[in-house]
Amino acid sequence: MKEVYVIRHGKSSWEIPEWSDEERPLRKKGKKRTQKVAKYLKKKGIVPQLILTSPAKRAKQTAKILREVLGEKIPVRTEKILYTGDEDDMEALLYGLDDKIERVFVVGHNPDLTDWVNKYKDEKIFNFPTSAVFGVGFYAKKWPDLPWASYQELLYVEPKRLK
Repeated sequence: MKEVYVIRHGKSSWEIPEWSDEERPLRKKGKKRTQKVAKYLKKKGIVPQLILTSPAKRAKQTAKILREVLGEKIPVRTEKILYTGDEDDMEALLYGLDDKIERVFVVGHNPDLTDWVNKYKDEKIFNFPTSAVFGVGFYAKKWPDLPWASYQELLYVEPKRLK
């Protein structure tokens, strides 16, 4: 089974209007919620073999927090397409992963993550919240086989629902 967990970046700051969208960092609240989610994932034993992240500062900070909580040796790879592309581009990125990887985290942005989640989620959502996690397992041995594989929802967590 190939497992994909998409994570929307943490709550970001809008306090300096001169910052470009790509430069906006996480707010304190975004860092705390991401840490809470990462601790929950660790408790559940959900640790990736690879983290893919958008180059936006808030996404890279989110990936860094995940890595700090889940394991310093987890490789993190920045992929521009996760910032500039859409959910189909994200999926195409997955098809190119090394087949030795069984579980990957993808840190990205809306509206693309909401669209991707709704392709696979049993109950559709209107908006994928910041620091939320959605996991889906594909019954495939190779990443390029994902389009033809059956799948099952593994996890959906919103940070505000965690204690």
